[in-house]
Amino acid sequence: MMLVVEFMDQGDLRSKLESTTPDTFSVEDKLNCVLSVMEGLVYLHTLDKSIIHRDIKSRNVLLDSQKGTKLTDFGVSRESTSETMTIGIGTYRWMAPEILSDSHYTQAADIYSFGVILSELDMHIVPYSDQVTTKGNPINDTSIMGRVMQGTIQPTFSALFPPALLELAKECLAFDPEDRPTALAVAYRLGQIRKVGRQSTTSGFV
Repeated sequence: MMLVVEFMDQGDLRSKLESTTPDTFSVEDKLNCVLSVMEGLVYLHTLDKSIIHRDIKSRNVLLDSQKGTKLTDFGVSRESTSETMTIGIGTYRWMAPEILSDSHYTQAADIYSFGVILSELDMHIVPYSDQVTTKGNPINDTSIMGRVMQGTIQPTFSALFPPALLELAKECLAFDPEDRPTALAVAYRLGQIRKVGRQSTTSGFV
C-alpha cells in the first residue's frame, strides 16, 4: 500500500515558528494561518454529525506559499457522541482540562487547543516550556498536566501580543468548556481583527 499526501512547501507551523522570530513572521500572516485552521474547525463542528478533531496542535497545521494553511491529521477525529467522547486522545500540552481528566468533552476541547496555538504564535515556543518551579527548574510534564486539569496554569503570552487576539485567546482557554466561544464565533472574531488591522494606518493589530 502507498500513501500519497499533498506536498506543503513550508512544512508545519511548529517548524515555522522555530525558524522565525515574531519580527519575521508577521501578525497578518499569522492571522491568515489561524483563520484557515478555524475555518476547518467550523466545517467539522457544524456538520450534521459534528466531528471533534481531538488533536489540534502546531505540528498538525501545514503551510504552503501558494495553497495557504491546512489542518491535518484526522486519525483520531471522531463524531461527537456521548458514547465516544470520554477517551483522552491528543498531545497533552495542547489538550483541554476535561480531556486530561478523562471527563466527557465536546467541540469546546478543540477550541481550548486552538487557544494554546495562539500562545505559540505569540511566543514562538513550545507551550509551557518557559515556565519554571519556585527553584527555577522547568516544570515537568506530570506537573503541567496536573495544573492544567486544576485550571492553575495557562500558556504564556507576551506584552506585545495584540490585545484583541489576547482577549480571544483567553476566552478560548477558559477552564469551563461552556465559557469558550464556538468555532464559528472565533472565526468571525479573527476575521474582524484582520479587517481592522488591514484598515489601520499603522502595521499593528488591535
